[in-house]
Amino acid sequence: MSIKDNAKQFWNLFVELEDEIVDGLTHSNYEILNKDVEKLDDMCYEMTGCHFFVENVYGELECTFDTGPNKTCQLIAQYFVQVAPKSISNHWILNDCLPPLSSKAVLATVQIKEDQYNLQDFFVSYGIDDNQDLVHVKVYCPGFYLIDNTENKKEMSMYLLELALGQCCYEAYISHIDYMDECKEVEEFCPLIEFYDRLLDIVERKGWHTYASPLDIYSVYQPIQDFAHDSLRKDMKMIFTTHPILLEETIEEKNDVLSDMESKGGKYGYIYYSNLYGNQQDALLHKEISNSIQKQLQKNETGKVIGGSIGKSYSYIDCAIFDESIFNLVFGKIKRQLDDKVELYYQSF
Repeated sequence: MSIKDNAKQFWNLFVELEDEIVDGLTHSNYEILNKDVEKLDDMCYEMTGCHFFVENVYGELECTFDTGPNKTCQLIAQYFVQVAPKSISNHWILNDCLPPLSSKAVLATVQIKEDQYNLQDFFVSYGIDDNQDLVHVKVYCPGFYLIDNTENKKEMSMYLLELALGQCCYEAYISHIDYMDECKEVEEFCPLIEFYDRLLDIVERKGWHTYASPLDIYSVYQPIQDFAHDSLRKDMKMIFTTHPILLEETIEEKNDVLSDMESKGGKYGYIYYSNLYGNQQDALLHKEISNSIQKQLQKNETGKVIGGSIGKSYSYIDCAIFDESIFNLVFGKIKRQLDDKVELYYQSF
């Protein structure tokens, strides 16, 4: 089944269980609620690779796809949210990644020796990197000194920071994460549960770029290898992508990311065309064509542009594809629409 088919099946099950879920959230009927959400979570994990939970936040009903940093999971979860029936999206807040300070964060506990600690027991010391528009963080917990394994403390710090900030802020603004065994109060110090608001103040005050989704965060770089020839996909000079691991793996001719997407009913591929100018106009044309393709893919609910590259001979527009059969039809339409500008071709990775 395609990702498009899977999304339809998932939301059909949600509609069947919705009344019981709403009743469970409203009246704290956790026995039925947990049973229903477990069914949805199991299906979601099989289809997307991420977990799913619901919550009642001050009277607002929310559904959340907890993707973690896996870009394939993020792409599929975002698609599930975009194609949710209006009957659901009109009454639920749909999160395509973990939001800041969710119920999962507030209820999270960690066991250290004989004691349990929650988010309110943790503190952060932080510094600002103005050159990179990033923040580096050290996390403190009163029980850290009892843990001998330094990697466990670092992993715990990363996990709880992600819960507090949500996936988007965590990926957008955090550079380095470490831990502290001792509480060293400096000027840039606050409870972890308050750090999200503190970080937003920094972003606003310094005018940093803001993101609605971790999939809006682009990496721009040149390949380490200087390719000597002009063959397809080997001539890339400049790469811009929301999925760096995909690009790294395809350059190295690995296929873990490709296999992961295919196992969930999707594909990664690229549209390409011969460069027309051999100068900066190629970048402007690339942006124009990429925007046109994205509009068509979104309109037909069949894919998403996730970046691209400009090479010596060709330009590339990379895509995540959620229904290959529909994509092939849409690509034919795109080719005809842009035929007066460039001759487009498609190739799967």
